Amino acid sequence: MKHLKSICKRTAILSVSAVCGFTLLSTPQAASSAISGQYLPAPADDPDVQSYPIEEGLMLYEREYEQAASAAALPDGEELPARFDLRDVGAVTAVGYQYGGTCGVFSAIGAIESNMIMQGMADNTIDLSEEHFSYFAQVKGTPDDPDDPLRGDRPNQEMTAISNACSYLDAIGIMGSWMGVVPASMTPRYRDKEPLDESLRYESVAHLQNVTVYAKKDAALIKKLLMEKGAMQVTYFNVHEPELYSEYGGYYQTHWSISGNIEGQNSVKGARHAVCLIGWDDNFPKEHFVETPPGDGAWIIKNSWGVDDPQTDNGFIYISYYDPSLYDFVQFEVEPTDNYDHLYQNCCELNTCIVLRNKGINYANVFTAEKDENITAAGMYTSTANVPFRFSIYALKEDFTDPCDGELLLQTEMPGLSKGYHTFPLDKVCQVSAGQKFSAVVEVGVQSSYVFSHDEGRIGERNTFVAIYEEGTEPKWVDGYRSTIFHMGNTCLKLYTKDGIVINEENFPEPADLKAAEALDKNGDGVLTEKEQAAAGQYIRGDVNRDGKVNAVDLSLLKQVLLGSERTDIDRKAADWNEDKAINAEDANGILAFLLQKEV
Repeated sequence: MKHLKSICKRTAILSVSAVCGFTLLSTPQAASSAISGQYLPAPADDPDVQSYPIEEGLMLYEREYEQAASAAALPDGEELPARFDLRDVGAVTAVGYQYGGTCGVFSAIGAIESNMIMQGMADNTIDLSEEHFSYFAQVKGTPDDPDDPLRGDRPNQEMTAISNACSYLDAIGIMGSWMGVVPASMTPRYRDKEPLDESLRYESVAHLQNVTVYAKKDAALIKKLLMEKGAMQVTYFNVHEPELYSEYGGYYQTHWSISGNIEGQNSVKGARHAVCLIGWDDNFPKEHFVETPPGDGAWIIKNSWGVDDPQTDNGFIYISYYDPSLYDFVQFEVEPTDNYDHLYQNCCELNTCIVLRNKGINYANVFTAEKDENITAAGMYTSTANVPFRFSIYALKEDFTDPCDGELLLQTEMPGLSKGYHTFPLDKVCQVSAGQKFSAVVEVGVQSSYVFSHDEGRIGERNTFVAIYEEGTEPKWVDGYRSTIFHMGNTCLKLYTKDGIVINEENFPEPADLKAAEALDKNGDGVLTEKEQAAAGQYIRGDVNRDGKVNAVDLSLLKQVLLGSERTDIDRKAADWNEDKAINAEDANGILAFLLQKEV
């Protein structure tokens, strides 16, 4: 299958299980230790460089972000309705019934289904498989194929692991590696307890391209994006006391916050629970909650406890705006599977983060081109929002010593991104040849506070590099494989390629042809694909093999056809040089005359 060969062959992750984002906390002490900030000592016992399991570090940073000024305000004059419900526009799928601790799986799948509906990629009868996500994230992380680039990135476990919890970080790792999104009809249901066939691993009807994480203080932007892009995943602290859910489906509690247990309420037990956010109601009465919040208003969410659960309103809940435990509003965006042809990556799992204070950080991944490639986009995970950076691509020397040791193909200053995983198009197409080593490099610079997330897995020397430095000092690259910095492993930094003809003056020397090619490039990525040519019914006269050039290869192919070859891999319309609707010697002579004239 093309996806097995398209992802970089160098990828092979040795990962450890990520800290569960939705773990039952049986005691207040357990909740406290989960965010206590215990860290591994820095190499020089530097208090400004600390390492955490990723969800602990991100939750600590989340508290800081909630206190900072919001950068997610709406444009001046833009107003939002007092109430919005994606059910009213047919962009919500049926309420599911989760198995085990899979609330994170069900809420992520529900959000992706909604996003596909909003884009016209599906209707509200779509039913994607939670079992596929759970199985390949938790049960069988290692593919059977020894040549699979992701072999070894996750451990194989017993079938019972299919009911384990997953977070949005797992979604980035699994779905962001072009696994899923799979129709439920293709997989057995959980109740059947059947292993999934290995051939299903890379089946997909959409590619996950962006996962953006917002904080509850960004409520206005969250509402706007719900209207534009569909449902989100959101997490809250579900208190395991049914009496806190009102007869109106309302939920509000003051015992738990994003920081954990609130002092003075030590008797309450609960767990972080992920649900699917589908709308809001500014006028939902505060009296419709068991405990009265400071004001009216609630988020509307789709739960995963079935439609008959007595704690919900037919499977839906109204969570007060004022609930202190709401955090991580996550939007998933997918695209059709033909958006890119190949994916190069060194990281499939995010399980560790480094918190930096008044430090700079640069990081990079190195890949090897499987064939002549057109790099058109990059993807990366950012833990810290709104921090600008410089992004570069280098074609490296054979004996390179660091990820910048070679020819600079592209360098661009990037604005700050939201927290999450983002795919962004490049300013220009970068071409690399088969066997060429090339790198993607991110330079963040010195920041007062920055969180860098990575995978502890290591795939060998000269694949991942990092440089941590102080103001006024020269960054020094360290090979991630050899680094002693907090089990430094692979970075979540990827490159996407597109097959086709690069639109430039070399491939289209005639101004008219260049202009025509640009017009056919509907998505503006600088590559003219066969699909784009076919959709427009366009061709380059004499370009028999459709490589964007008319040369001796085309003449040779045409002669083969004239000598009786039954080749089907040629553009017969382009072969008709004189456009008389017949392919004959006159066409060969026409191409020959054209080539001789160009050589003169």
